[in-house]
Amino acid sequence: MIRFLLLLILLLCKLNAYSTKAINAYAVSIYDENFKEENIQRKQKTTQDYNGIVYTKIYAFGQFFHDKPNVQIGTSKGTLIQSNAIVKNGLLIGQEMIFKHTTVTKGYLEVYVGKKLFDRSLYVK
Repeated sequence: MIRFLLLLILLLCKLNAYSTKAINAYAVSIYDENFKEENIQRKQKTTQDYNGIVYTKIYAFGQFFHDKPNVQIGTSKGTLIQSNAIVKNGLLIGQEMIFKHTTVTKGYLEVYVGKKLFDRSLYVK
């Protein structure tokens, strides 16, 4: 019985070690198809109209084992095209990611990790 309990505790600890521990994820900037950048921090609406191909830069902090951030603008889901590690004092603390959206018309920019919504503060017109 003791062996069974120890095996159960060990198994639960191993499964918990691989869970996602996302601390924060938010959008930093948005680009048009010519890579003209607009900083979107502390904004509620974009100054330019974005239609067609749009790129978004996302900062995500924490540990992501099986869940990667999902980004969408309205109904357009982004595909990850580039990811760079954010390192501080030799430790990996997060990632900088660039997503490509192909059919953007208008809508809110939303950043999810798993099913949890982290950022939805910008309306893309």
